[in-house]
Amino acid sequence: VWKRKAEQYLADSGIPYTIIRAGGLQDREGGIRELVVGKNDELLATETRTIARADVAETCIRVLSFEEAKFKALDLASKPEGVGIPTDDFKALFSQITSTF
Repeated sequence: VWKRKAEQYLADSGIPYTIIRAGGLQDREGGIRELVVGKNDELLATETRTIARADVAETCIRVLSFEEAKFKALDLASKPEGVGIPTDDFKALFSQITSTF
């Protein structure tokens, strides 16, 4: 509840933001899995609920370079290793985001 209230306060402030709600963090190598974005906890209903810490860090850095990520909120997880294509097109990833909060 309090996290969502803080996120709403940030969204209402007018300050550019990107809210990243990462799935279960894993100590695994980053950059080798396909990242997936969702909204409103919809990823919890799938098998895609975890993500490497390194992938979260990379995503945090990448949001700074793309207008598509501004004023957005996203759930972030990754497909299992070997399933899908490792994400390298972050503009396309961020373009999938539809939720502003």
